[in-house]
Amino acid sequence: MIDEKGYLVLTDFGISKILKDQSETFSFCGTPEYTAPELQDQDDGYGYMCDWWSLGILCYEMIIGFVPFKSNRD
Repeated sequence: MIDEKGYLVLTDFGISKILKDQSETFSFCGTPEYTAPELQDQDDGYGYMCDWWSLGILCYEMIIGFVPFKSNRD
């Protein structure tokens, strides 16, 4: 997002959560290429470690130029 002066503004659109201790969440949102495998299983919850997975995918894409695990069918 960009404000009226042209500066970048961070936003979360109200979908972020604060997980305390070892709590889990069950929501599913995000770009499929960046989501961790734990998010694909709808029966079990997941924790903050999925954020580290997504950050790793983002770093990989910035260095290599494309997301890992991409097939020719995409």
